[in-house]
Amino acid sequence: MMEKLISRGERIARDAEARQVRRIAQGLRMLFGSAAVTVEEARVLVSGRGMIKRWLLDPGLRFLGGGLK
Repeated sequence: MMEKLISRGERIARDAEARQVRRIAQGLRMLFGSAAVTVEEARVLVSGRGMIKRWLLDPGLRFLGGGLK
């Protein structure tokens, strides 16, 4: 019984994490039309010309995960 509860809790947590990662990726795609946004498990990778400079200049980008809804 307890194993089923633990398994269900872990599955719910993984699903919630995946939804949040997809939400962040979608927000980045909208923000950077020309950049390539890739999702790898629990990571969102953004690549494109001038991305590092833009990331360094705009502090809002560094904390994007908490700000996207």
